Amino acid sequence: MTNAAQSPSQPRPRPDGRVVSVDAAHQAVVFYRQLPYAVAEVWPYLSRPALLRRWLAAADRLDPAEGGGVVLRWLNTDPEGRTVVATGTVSAYDPPTLLQWDLEPHGRVRFELADEGGGAALAFSAALPAPIERPALLLAGWHLHLDYLAQALAGSAVDWPAWDPAGEWQPLYDAYAAQGS
Repeated sequence: MTNAAQSPSQPRPRPDGRVVSVDAAHQAVVFYRQLPYAVAEVWPYLSRPALLRRWLAAADRLDPAEGGGVVLRWLNTDPEGRTVVATGTVSAYDPPTLLQWDLEPHGRVRFELADEGGGAALAFSAALPAPIERPALLLAGWHLHLDYLAQALAGSAVDWPAWDPAGEWQPLYDAYAAQGS
């Protein structure tokens, strides 16, 4: 997959993520996506390091059990040019429908899958202490990674060495920032 900037003829991505209150001390970025694949086809892309790398990050450690360790190393850099490494634990694990990680610095990252309408319904959230700093940044990043998940399921993989935030991430960031996120 290439990461070329969108041409004017391509439709602009619609921001489908939002920030919600979890409780008095936490907020979450949330997304709901319909994927035209069975839950059993999606689950390995959330739980197997070789497939996770195709759309999210290198899983330097990913223990497949509640209480297991997680070390995810992003293969792109953040907008400031830094490599992000998230470490933590698997806090919920119920194959093939629920995977949750408690990660520093990404908070409680949760993937829930359900069979629905000939495919998988994916509910994603990343909960952090409130108020979430720079929500447009988080929304654009998770939005893009979930787009990459759909592309990976279709047979593509992100070309991380060629990844350019100006191509796909920046228009999403601008869209989320414009809506006040």
